[in-house]
Amino acid sequence: MRPRVRSLRLAVLALACGFGVAGCSGSGAGPSSYSTTTGSGAASTSQAPLTAVVDQFRDEYGTGTIILQLNNRTSTSRTLIRAELVGSDFASGAPWTGSIELPPDQPLSLPASVAAPACAYSGGTNPSVRAVFADGTSITVPATDPHDVLSRVRTEQCFASVAQRAVDLRFADELQPGPSPQTAVLELIVTPPAGSPSAAATLVSVSGTTLLAEDPSAPWLHDLALSADGSRVPLTFRPARCDPHAVAEDKIGTLIPLTLRVAGQTGVVKVPASAALKAAVYAFVGRACGW
Repeated sequence: MRPRVRSLRLAVLALACGFGVAGCSGSGAGPSSYSTTTGSGAASTSQAPLTAVVDQFRDEYGTGTIILQLNNRTSTSRTLIRAELVGSDFASGAPWTGSIELPPDQPLSLPASVAAPACAYSGGTNPSVRAVFADGTSITVPATDPHDVLSRVRTEQCFASVAQRAVDLRFADELQPGPSPQTAVLELIVTPPAGSPSAAATLVSVSGTTLLAEDPSAPWLHDLALSADGSRVPLTFRPARCDPHAVAEDKIGTLIPLTLRVAGQTGVVKVPASAALKAAVYAFVGRACGW
């Protein structure tokens, strides 16, 4: 995934205001200091030449990828070779590596894959981002997380690991016909996990997406005990919308949220459609909507 440069004036102004830059209204104050280390090992603290934001775009919801948004507040471009989380919800941080110019006042969005969520994390440490430059300089700055991305992703991944020890869930690659031409059926395949199941799993409910909605004549099952024996759970759906750009611009329409109860915990697991099923869903929505 390539870094994304957001150079629109309004986007830059909005991000700048988020860090309390002079000339912006509002009370939001951003990080005002940073630590830097040079090749000699000397460290100093002063006004931050770099600001950082943690975020996530819709097309990263199912991939375990977050975005590190960095803004170079100096007047000189610098070559960035690494950026990573420090002191976050994830034990191993979330690194981005490469080589890219960080121009002045043009926020850059860098994709970073999180791994090993710290499931016992108490939330007491605020995240920071460490940036490493080609000249050997390392800068660590506090990061804002305006949409609470790290806590949400950590919670989702920790529950998913609990669920995966109880049951393996995937959707069949093909759609089945529904009770009417405007409906189709997804089949949820329930199989044992890689090892012995650690607990029983219950399908509490199913949620719709930007593309798929429940058919009132065939409501989705709920509070269903899942038997990990290769059984299939049918889920009848209809298009949630019929504007063509809903498919053309789809990011998460085939990422199905399932609320499960496992080992006394209740959480959401998002089960993605395979490439074949995704294509079948898009084709079905087109037919059902009469495109």
